[in-house]
Amino acid sequence: MTACGVRRRMVSGAIASILLAIAIPSRADDARLARFTRPGPFAVGVRTLVLVDESRDDAFTGGKRTLVTEVWYPATDAAREGPRTRFAEFFGEYRERAERVLRRPFVEIEPRFSSLARRDAAPRKPPADARYPLIVFSHGNGGFRHQNVAQVEHLASHGHVVVSPDHTGNSRLSPLPDGAVGYDRRGRKTSAEDRPRDVSFLIDRFLAESASEESWLSGAIDGERVGVVGHSFGGYTACSVALSDPRVRAIVPMTVALAGVGKGPADVPTLVFIGEHDRTIGALGNAASRGYFLGCPAAKYLVTLKRGGHFTFCDMAVLDPRYGDGIGSGRGLDGETMEFVPVALAREIINAYTLAFLERHLGGDEDAARFLSENRYPEEVDYLTGNVREEPVE
Repeated sequence: MTACGVRRRMVSGAIASILLAIAIPSRADDARLARFTRPGPFAVGVRTLVLVDESRDDAFTGGKRTLVTEVWYPATDAAREGPRTRFAEFFGEYRERAERVLRRPFVEIEPRFSSLARRDAAPRKPPADARYPLIVFSHGNGGFRHQNVAQVEHLASHGHVVVSPDHTGNSRLSPLPDGAVGYDRRGRKTSAEDRPRDVSFLIDRFLAESASEESWLSGAIDGERVGVVGHSFGGYTACSVALSDPRVRAIVPMTVALAGVGKGPADVPTLVFIGEHDRTIGALGNAASRGYFLGCPAAKYLVTLKRGGHFTFCDMAVLDPRYGDGIGSGRGLDGETMEFVPVALAREIINAYTLAFLERHLGGDEDAARFLSENRYPEEVDYLTGNVREEPVE
């Protein structure tokens, strides 16, 4: 007999009935909430665009500000067939240079890279009353637009349009039509100014695409449901643009580099991710992130991965599964060698909380509110919330 059966025999029939009535909805809730951890119902498409902001000059290229931008989106069911996109494709014609920059050949990288997306697949047109949220992803300092494929594809499979630029001059390698532009170590201050403007430009551009009857995304995007997700310097970007662009309704800063934000948190729902053993931003950086969370005036969530580091929150394991600072094994903040949270589990946690947060605060989803109501991974996560009761489930 199970332990549950023994307990039921020890209580009165009336109490046992109450317990059973509570247990059944709980099991149903668990099954329903599991959708946040799994790929969504939609096939995923991906395409590369080169977008030019004619209103800005670019200090890194000498021309107008140009952004190579990746778009992940819900696609028609035909996208489930045929080849999936490969890692090398994101570098266009500059693959040899990319191998030099990455310091490893694509023949080594490709077996570790997986994707749900079919390149240039036909987009799935949503009903007029259920258009897709627009999510902008911002990469880390020296990162690239496809550094979080696992996370952005998860969102696209659940009905989000995700756009991610190479922030020219701050990405590892931006494959522009007139030549590849590498990372400029001296340009961080310029990039801090460029990045929020890049995000606002992309919001402009994709809302215009959705409003155009001629666009491949015609009628696809809900301009009232815009979020920004960012890693490290991209986390700074999310925090910064939320202060300057009122169209941004929710942000997800991960292992955020907060230096230079210069103001308090924006009054938008915020999900902050931290790696307890992040050696890149260190204990002081984590303390700043916690302070930022405490100061957030709107609904707020703090997810701390107990065995996480800086690169737990991106796909660095694709490049080097022994990288450390959140990937494989390495030194923690205490200086001791440790095993970081396994990549697959870290992705599940990050994807699930990101999706639930965005669906709750950009869509009012009741199941998402239930998912966010408690720590779903107590062995791996420390979890705090605040100001959530001020926003009732719709």
